[in-house]
Amino acid sequence: MTETIRKDVVRVRVVKHLPQGLSVEMENGQRGIVRVREISWNEKKIADRKSIYYIGWVGNAALIPSQKGEVQELSLRLAESDPWDDFLERHEPSHVYEGIVTSVVEYGAFIEIYPGITGLLHQSQLPAWCKTAPLDLFWPGDKAFVTIRQIDRQNRQVNLSLPEIKLLDVGEALEDTLPTIVSRDTDSVLDKLLGGNAPQNHILLVENEPLQAMAVSGWLTHLGQRTDVVDSAERAMDFLERTQPDIALVDIGLPEMSGTDLAYHILEKYPSVRVVNITDWAHANDIMDTLEDLHAKGATHLLKPLLPEEDLVPLILHKNGEDIAGGEGGAERLSLSGAPKLDKNQSIQVLLSRCKSRLGFDHVILFSLDPIHRQAVIVERVGDGTLNKNAMPYVIYSPVRDVAEDHETVVVHEIKDREQNRFRYLLELCPSMTACIGVPVFAETSFDYALFVLDHRPRKITNEHQLFVEGIALAIGSALEQNNLREKFVLMQRTALIGHLTRAMMHEINNLVGPLLYVANNLKRSLEQVEKETEPMDYESVNKDIASIQQDIRKIITTTRTFGRIVAKGRQEVIRVDEIVYETISLLRDISDRAHVFIQFTPPDSLIVVRSQGVVLEQIFLNVTLNAIQQIMELRPNTGGWVKINMETVSEGKNESVCRMFIEDNGPGIHANLWEKVFEAGFTTREDGSGIGLYISRNLIEDLGGKVYISKSHILSGTSFTLEFPIRV
Repeated sequence: MTETIRKDVVRVRVVKHLPQGLSVEMENGQRGIVRVREISWNEKKIADRKSIYYIGWVGNAALIPSQKGEVQELSLRLAESDPWDDFLERHEPSHVYEGIVTSVVEYGAFIEIYPGITGLLHQSQLPAWCKTAPLDLFWPGDKAFVTIRQIDRQNRQVNLSLPEIKLLDVGEALEDTLPTIVSRDTDSVLDKLLGGNAPQNHILLVENEPLQAMAVSGWLTHLGQRTDVVDSAERAMDFLERTQPDIALVDIGLPEMSGTDLAYHILEKYPSVRVVNITDWAHANDIMDTLEDLHAKGATHLLKPLLPEEDLVPLILHKNGEDIAGGEGGAERLSLSGAPKLDKNQSIQVLLSRCKSRLGFDHVILFSLDPIHRQAVIVERVGDGTLNKNAMPYVIYSPVRDVAEDHETVVVHEIKDREQNRFRYLLELCPSMTACIGVPVFAETSFDYALFVLDHRPRKITNEHQLFVEGIALAIGSALEQNNLREKFVLMQRTALIGHLTRAMMHEINNLVGPLLYVANNLKRSLEQVEKETEPMDYESVNKDIASIQQDIRKIITTTRTFGRIVAKGRQEVIRVDEIVYETISLLRDISDRAHVFIQFTPPDSLIVVRSQGVVLEQIFLNVTLNAIQQIMELRPNTGGWVKINMETVSEGKNESVCRMFIEDNGPGIHANLWEKVFEAGFTTREDGSGIGLYISRNLIEDLGGKVYISKSHILSGTSFTLEFPIRV
């Protein structure tokens, strides 16, 4: 076994649990900190750290070298075992490691390539075509392929470099360019923290050091937070008079009025604002009594330097307050909490079901009213029994019109004889109806809507019942508007695609017309020779010319039909998925050629045939593949890259199968905490991007019962999108 370097190990006692780890005291009385990642190699121990490493726990910790004046950092996991022992035995110079970025500085990124082994990828090792600074290029949690350039065993330092990125020429085998990869067996804690959808907070950062303010506000922005920055307590007080944020992140060492005085002021005057003090360890020790008093009043405290995975992520995931208790006497109150995302038609059905189950009525019906043709239709309904559909043409003359058109609210505990005439046609639709609630649904669409809740029994309808139905109606209105907006987005984006592809179609046709004209002229001359009977007819040449003309004409027809598919409306049809892929590549050929991007499609071993909407699948494939080409074009405009497409059939149940497609590129990669955000409407990482292509793709494929997601991504090494949709014939 390789001889290891001796570690400085000391005895420590846990004195406090911190958001960023453990506060410990050494035998000499000096305080230190064990950050979360240094607690253990075992993630379960990290998760249960408060119970395992309780206050008063005593054990060994390894000293971590730190700069003079900084808090002493220690490691419990390094005292357990030395990762260098195993690493030095396993390391091979030719290995390509899949590393995880742990921190970023101006001069490069620190990347963990093996549990406990972190190396530096210096900015000098970035390729010449990469013009992005390390602070913008890498974020903690990102993955990257790296190789080891140099190991300084004495100082336990590893210098990293990037593996050679080979770019394809047309005809070059793609597989020859892919590196041999040594994958990590464990996932990053940061990966898991950033993988979810963090709540968005409004954060006021009070920091007088420009570089600190830039770094912290930058990370908060990357984490999806709305951040305002001021450089003094006085400016913070002016800001708070105008608007109150969710969180005030206050540096203790402010000029003039101190950060602690500002914290007291906020806690007293703005109790709804969560106060978080930040300072270095030395200053915190000097004012520990003040910080503990602030903590007793509701403030919390973080130590510099703030790390995204250990400080900022827990900060934004933390929730103030307690859960709201139930109604009086323990009765369950009507609530809209837990309603689904309102961006699909299915959401309306779920909301109607929720309304029916919570109120206990027989029917919940969403009506739409066409103001031009003066007719009402049932958009969605949930209920027991059947309705008399023959009565639908007359519902326009019922209270449905009053609710939808005049925005009148109808609440009837029991329909009396005197009200029979008013409710005549609604009663014909639902003869058993005795009680009802009808509320308008407000939505910016071309139709008016009304939500009706009907029951066969007389009911005592309370204000809470009515408010609950109105809340459901608001949620349905939101869903209707989002669906309407999504449909407009689809049409708008399809129009943009047509603009992109018009040049491709013209390019393809122009390339065919010239040769076609030449061969036609050859054939004309041959026929003229036959007429003159001056030379014997070369029938082989004539047949070749005719075959060439036929082939070119077929190509023109195929090109125009392919282009026409993306313009047409979607309809269900039986299609071969590989043909749709070939058509997509054909439409993108001009764009990919100009971007120097080679597209390689590996067809499946057996045909995959589905009943679906070909135009919709083509729009999805176009969006995802075009996004890959544009990302490569922006990263390497002169040298280009490649996109690789392949697919397979996957069985998911007894009689259920899905087509799984992979669209992989060697572009810039996508930051780990943006894997979901790239599918949001309006979000883009390109200066000229619209931010709707991937959003539309996800909506369209979900409408088909499928899904699209990022399965892997590595900075400067590319991204792989996975598309799945059901195989139904």
